[in-house]
Amino acid sequence: MLPAIFPGDTLVIEPARSESVGQGDIVLFRRDGRLFAHRVSGKSGSASDFQIVTQGDGMASPDPPVSSSQLLGKVSFVERDRRCLEPTRIPGLSMRAVSALVRRSSWDARAVVGVHKMGGGSQEALCKR
Repeated sequence: MLPAIFPGDTLVIEPARSESVGQGDIVLFRRDGRLFAHRVSGKSGSASDFQIVTQGDGMASPDPPVSSSQLLGKVSFVERDRRCLEPTRIPGLSMRAVSALVRRSSWDARAVVGVHKMGGGSQEALCKR
């Protein structure tokens, strides 16, 4: 989810139902025993079979649809470098440019993470849960 979420960030998750999340929200879901935090890009299905379409900001294509039973919640805050950041639903121009760069190659992704690590930071959390 570079550049919205970096390695070492702490995510504050609030409970959410499929019907209550919207396009641009970052959601946490479980698939095949792994956790994923990706942005909602759409919704599909009926009330009885509601699904969310997600895609990581640095990914070239959308994920398989997420069912209501896989959804764990919505990211309400990102804790980074002793700061509490509220995720944006619509990424700005600079975030979209970095996402495009990360999408292009794994080397670019490693470079972005390396530059981020140079900033240092503390692990003390400030976000209220």
